[in-house]
Amino acid sequence: MKRFVPLLLALLVVSACARVDNSNQKRFGSDSNYFIALQEAEKGKEEDAIRLFSLARKKGTPLIAKRSAESLTQIGSVTERVQAACYLAEHYDDEASLATACRELYSHDEFIKIIALTDGISLESAKNEIVKLRLLSLAQKKDSRFLGEVYTWFVTRPISGEHIETYPVYLSFLSDNNKKIQEESEKFQKNLNKRSLLESQLAPGESHTEKEAQIVPDGGFEPIFDALQEAENPEKTIIDYRVAIFHRSYKLTFSQIDKIFKIYENRGEEIDAQLLSDIGKATLYGTNDYFSSARTFDRLAKTLSREKAYFAHFYAARLYDKAGRYPRQTVSRFQSALESTDDALQFDNCLWYLLNFQLRTSTDDIISTLTEYGSRIHNPDYFDDFFESLSILLLSSHRWQDFFKVWKKTDSNFSEYTAGKYAYISGRLIEEGLAQGDDDLKTRQTVEAFTKVLNNGSSLYYKVCALERLNVTDPALVESYLFNKNTKDDRTTDTGASRLLQGYAAFGFPQRLYAEWIANRSNLSVSDAIEASTFLSRCAETRRDNSYNVQSLRIAARAFENTHGEIPRTLAELNFPRFYKTIIENAAQEFDVPAYLVYALVRSESFFDATVTSKAGANGLTQLMEGTADDEARKLKIVTDEGYDIFDPEANVRMGTHYLASLISRTEDNNKLLALYAYNAGLTNVRNWGTRFRRDWASTGKRAHKPVGISMDLFLESLPFAETREYGRKVISAAALYAYLYDGKSPSETVREIMY
Repeated sequence: MKRFVPLLLALLVVSACARVDNSNQKRFGSDSNYFIALQEAEKGKEEDAIRLFSLARKKGTPLIAKRSAESLTQIGSVTERVQAACYLAEHYDDEASLATACRELYSHDEFIKIIALTDGISLESAKNEIVKLRLLSLAQKKDSRFLGEVYTWFVTRPISGEHIETYPVYLSFLSDNNKKIQEESEKFQKNLNKRSLLESQLAPGESHTEKEAQIVPDGGFEPIFDALQEAENPEKTIIDYRVAIFHRSYKLTFSQIDKIFKIYENRGEEIDAQLLSDIGKATLYGTNDYFSSARTFDRLAKTLSREKAYFAHFYAARLYDKAGRYPRQTVSRFQSALESTDDALQFDNCLWYLLNFQLRTSTDDIISTLTEYGSRIHNPDYFDDFFESLSILLLSSHRWQDFFKVWKKTDSNFSEYTAGKYAYISGRLIEEGLAQGDDDLKTRQTVEAFTKVLNNGSSLYYKVCALERLNVTDPALVESYLFNKNTKDDRTTDTGASRLLQGYAAFGFPQRLYAEWIANRSNLSVSDAIEASTFLSRCAETRRDNSYNVQSLRIAARAFENTHGEIPRTLAELNFPRFYKTIIENAAQEFDVPAYLVYALVRSESFFDATVTSKAGANGLTQLMEGTADDEARKLKIVTDEGYDIFDPEANVRMGTHYLASLISRTEDNNKLLALYAYNAGLTNVRNWGTRFRRDWASTGKRAHKPVGISMDLFLESLPFAETREYGRKVISAAALYAYLYDGKSPSETVREIMY
């Protein structure tokens, strides 16, 4: 594996967050006008900034010229900003530029200009923000096109936040100062605020569908429907219906279904697809008779074109499922829906629902469904959660041979993550004698399975585990497996983003670099990511601002995950950095915990963000709950008369490391992995799991492993908490990389130290 630091990177590291000098102006030529303009704007020298932005807009390389054009919309007089916005929209044929221009023009009441700029957009596909600004401008000018365009936009697109923001303007425009509808519009807005409050009270982890029928505005839509009945406006009825569905007022919308169908019947038109989807949701969460409603959708399917019959079949299936006693009809209707669509999203969504239904009915049926439809999956990542649930089901019910069948026999289009997961676990099941595999020798099959893990883009966790099973220790082989994805770098377009990032670094604008990298990452190279990550890390030191360390790690992590082909070791080190090195290594030595394990814990818990607080209330680098931190602070005598600072990096790391050390000592055989599980899920849970798994494993008649009967890697895959399973994977893989990169230990050795 080649080690390399590009010349530019070396220069950036030396200059760190340095400001402009003559060498930078010479190096960036006309583009330097943009960066110097940013500096002048920071100083409040608007005239100089405008002059330099204008020069860069005229003479800069394309992306920097565009950024200059965008900057000019935010500086100067109103007239200058309006002119700059028009220039941006007219010279850059992309939606982002048009949206930026329209946003600025709208803030200055330039409605006619917005209308002119957006005359050619497609209401069915243009960015919703652009459509919204056009429609609001039409409304401001009382343009007669407003009502027709609003209707098209509301009927042909999924309802978005921009639709909801436009809805009160639509009501006002339609009412023509009708006081009753205006009052109801205001009441409706108040009820939307009520809904936001109710939604904020959803319990953590509570599913969307479990609550959506319960969160209904108190009287938010009924008066509007009354008003529309008086107005006899079918277009308004349809728009109101869609808005009510968006806010999950399902009881009301279910009662209005016949009205919607009547509108289309009177027009002699087939109902729009978006309305069919809405009617399906209204029925699913609004009916009290699932079976009769399912039969209604069965009849409806016979009257619709193939593409629209998809919705009727799909919701009939879900209603039969809700009815509870009709598995044959449920599967049949899902299958009819699958055969009724050529849309990738619809197909994947329907198949996902079918497979998850079968999780509750029959694993044999799952295998049959995957064999028939699995190869037609369009977006494999969409199914990762299903395959995770299936894995738990098959392992916990000892359906080990079926696990192998899913991997080897169904020909499913797995994501790289799931392919690696199922290959590794299948190999382990064969190795343990729990699955038979094919007719070939057991050893040959396990080697094949683990080699597949190493040769695909699987997660680091399964790779380091496969290295351990194959006992790969040669550094060259280890690096070739960990740092190579066997495909070439797929960056195809040089947009000038690399030069822009280099300029931000050279001229001292680290605060702009992360957002720009995120916006352009698909067109940036590995070396670009290395340069950006290294620069931000250095800025964290020179400016004493840890937020730059977090940004540095985020860039490195994304680049490491998405890079194809050879991954430079430099990027691996940036992805597994040693921030807070002195603090972490001192704590590790003090409490006799491997430093690589503390680094891995901190990276997994907080991503090295010392100021972060989780939703559950865990704080700081090691994510300690206040109660745990209080106990640790007393034990370590950190508490003073003023208390202690849970966010202080040194105190937090000492407390977290001491807590981990105590958990290791309290687990059977001082097992580090069990201690990590306890750190995440609590020691009582871990002890209960161990007891249950030992009892369950004893029923298999197989040789028992320490300390929980089943082997520790299969124990991880069988844990009932998804968060704890993923936590184990993250910490093990991070620990293996830290130990390998900085201590020279093979991943095989580290995995054994943690697991066994």
